[in-house]
Amino acid sequence: MATRSQQRAAFLTANPWCAFCGGQEPATTVEHCPPKSLFQFKNWPEGFEFPACLSCNKDSADQDAVIAMLARIHADEMQGNADNRMVGLMLNINKQFPGVIGRMVPSHIEARQRNRKLGIKPGPGQLHQDVAPVNVPDEIQLAVGTFAGKLSKAVYYREAGQVFPAEGSIVMRWFTNIELLRRDEYPLFEHFMFLAGTSPLLTRGGKHLNDQFEFKLSLSEDQQVFLLQSRIGKSFGMVLFGSTKPGVLEPGIQQLQENYQSDRPFIVLQSAIGA
Repeated sequence: MATRSQQRAAFLTANPWCAFCGGQEPATTVEHCPPKSLFQFKNWPEGFEFPACLSCNKDSADQDAVIAMLARIHADEMQGNADNRMVGLMLNINKQFPGVIGRMVPSHIEARQRNRKLGIKPGPGQLHQDVAPVNVPDEIQLAVGTFAGKLSKAVYYREAGQVFPAEGSIVMRWFTNIELLRRDEYPLFEHFMFLAGTSPLLTRGGKHLNDQFEFKLSLSEDQQVFLLQSRIGKSFGMVLFGSTKPGVLEPGIQQLQENYQSDRPFIVLQSAIGA
């Protein structure tokens, strides 16, 4: 039986180029995307290891911790934080991004207004701030964007069998579980229900993990354009459009915004020509 180092060497031999920087650098490490820390008890799905250069692998470590924390924000605290890692993650994040946890907590007035709008009522002994949707500081926005960019390239590599090019374009819109509270579904996912796509059952050791992470990838026949829809537990979701050729998506970003109006806009994560 091959050792772990032998398995790693064989994997990098078969996958020699980094899947995250457009294949511009040789892969010297194995990246888990989504990160292991996102999953309860680190039971991450099988088949989600990707070739990465050292820079792409290590540069998102702080953002990965933020995503792991966000994934545990759940209406049912016991279910969202079954592995009891939330406090440790919050302490680590506040060390890397001083004050960010405090900025996530809404004021009492903000919390009361949001709860009234969403029909949320504090339980016995709870304040409105205890149950209200949190704020989303810039550090959180950056972390979600970093994660979304890497995830789209990882899923593309997994399904298309090739590296997403550095000159390609990726556009994202993400949404918090406020939309789940309003309609029990992310409205943007409903718009794309008619599209065929790959939506695999994710497991590890026979345990199903789609309740923590799931996706649907719709890929054109020529593998040049994709739509990725992904849900992270009951915390947040995202849609990403990608094109391997520059100039395909950029002209339509304003139209996307008009078609799918939201207080959270579409964001250009990667573009060789700008939007």
